[in-house]
Amino acid sequence: MTRVTFRAALGSMILIAATAIGSVATAQNVAGPYLAARNAETRGDVAVAARLYTRISAREPENTFLMERAMINQIAAGNVPAGLALARRHHALEPNHHLGVLALAVDHLLKEDPDAALEVLPESSAFIGSVIRAWAEFDRRETRAALDQLKALGDSDQNGAAAQVFAAYHTGLISAAAGDDESAIAAFETASRLTEGGTLRLVAHHARALARLGRTEDALALIDKRLETTFGDAGLDRLRRQIVADEPLPAMVDSGSLGAAEILHGVSGLLLRGRGAQIGLAYARLAVHLNPDLSEAKLLIAQILDREEQYDLAIAAYEAIEDKDPEALTAKIGRAQALQAADRVDEAVDAMEETIALFPDSLDARRALGDMLRRESRFEEAGEAYDAAIALLEQIEPKHWALFYQRGITFERSKQWDKAEADFRHALRLHPDQADVLNYLGYSLVELGQKLGEAEAMIEKAVEQRPNDGYIVDSLGWVLYRFGEFDRAVEHLGRAVELRPVDPVINDHFGDALWMVGRRTEARFQWKRALSFEPDESDAERIRRKLADGLDTVLAEDEEKGLPGIIGRAADDTATDTDKNGG
Repeated sequence: MTRVTFRAALGSMILIAATAIGSVATAQNVAGPYLAARNAETRGDVAVAARLYTRISAREPENTFLMERAMINQIAAGNVPAGLALARRHHALEPNHHLGVLALAVDHLLKEDPDAALEVLPESSAFIGSVIRAWAEFDRRETRAALDQLKALGDSDQNGAAAQVFAAYHTGLISAAAGDDESAIAAFETASRLTEGGTLRLVAHHARALARLGRTEDALALIDKRLETTFGDAGLDRLRRQIVADEPLPAMVDSGSLGAAEILHGVSGLLLRGRGAQIGLAYARLAVHLNPDLSEAKLLIAQILDREEQYDLAIAAYEAIEDKDPEALTAKIGRAQALQAADRVDEAVDAMEETIALFPDSLDARRALGDMLRRESRFEEAGEAYDAAIALLEQIEPKHWALFYQRGITFERSKQWDKAEADFRHALRLHPDQADVLNYLGYSLVELGQKLGEAEAMIEKAVEQRPNDGYIVDSLGWVLYRFGEFDRAVEHLGRAVELRPVDPVINDHFGDALWMVGRRTEARFQWKRALSFEPDESDAERIRRKLADGLDTVLAEDEEKGLPGIIGRAADDTATDTDKNGG
């Protein structure tokens, strides 16, 4: 950027700050802190943004824009009392700010003042406000009014599919809290149908209602069906034991504050990235403010911070979840993964090993250790972790395909191809059309120059499922290159580059195909692009040789070393029918 351009850009930024804050004169006093606050907010560092916006807002106490930013970031950072104080000030100056109104309403519910909550919430609230109004009516012992509020929400076409789901779910919660488990079950069934099975929390509420009516077998079947899609869940496992032991299972949500926590937590899970992540984080913080025992919301706070790459804040949030909490295992795995993402690898591995010591029978913990070691290219150690995970399986089921796929990758990367191929084929027997496995096995066979016909069929099947996946499209182009069908290879590899423009391997492959059709200037351009994307050193050295001597020379050298090159279809040692079927 030239000096003039830089000055112009800086001037524009200060002008934006001035407009937001109110005047150029004011901007000269706070433009620097404001820009720092905006930068922190953009990075997702809500703690710093909250501190800076609050400091600036104190200098400009009538500026509702600064007050709003301070309020949102204070709540998102977990400083809910400070956020509530700002919400009250903001509401006095400029009523009906969405988050401010919700914050004030839930605070009234927490103080057992549903009338005040209804007074602050507009009757035409968005669907979160509508659900909270319903819970306020429930606290006023107006259950019929509460259910009517939710029915209107679910029946309205303006609110979308999410509103219908939450309307049904909260109808179930309020019905259960009112002692009408028949109606609760009907509502939970609707929510399950709309979500194709429902969340773990929905299943828990549904199963509890069934058990209260003495429908024990139905409750257990519901839990077992949901557990079939997971590697286990501590909360559902515990509930299952309680149902078998015929323990009392009262409604978990029986007040306006707990109901409001449910809707805030539920919506926060829909808002995980970008600007939405900040609001989602604020909702989750309010949910925990209302219900400190809502462990799922605590976990979600950590996960949002993790996804926003605020690793120190995420680690602290994971650590706030106690060992006795149902989400403790997931939190400990998340903490270890956040440590790895923060480049604290030794601490991350130690944390995962400590987690395994605490949960020795956890498949998830051993798999997470394998994933962590695999990301660090410690393939033999990763394979041992996957071995330990697989050894825990009493019965191998289709849902376990990923364990064999992941272990197969560690075998392939550690040059144990026979073991790798066996694991990939086992994964395909468990999940015959899994695109990732089809692609990885197919591409590996291409690289080895083996069974290219079978590899092509596998990759084509993967492309049918994911036609816009650049890696899979690259695999198809590369098998055609190996077959010597260079024109077709150029077509697919060019498409792969469009889909994954900065991947070094895909650009390298495209360069090779261009060379073979005589487009050598373009080939060299692609190889240079591939080098600019920092490939592995072994790949980079090969690219440099191609740029210096040409692909023909490099292929001749490969042939002398016995490495696979161009294989015509007639020469392909295509697999047997048994192999093609994953045998």
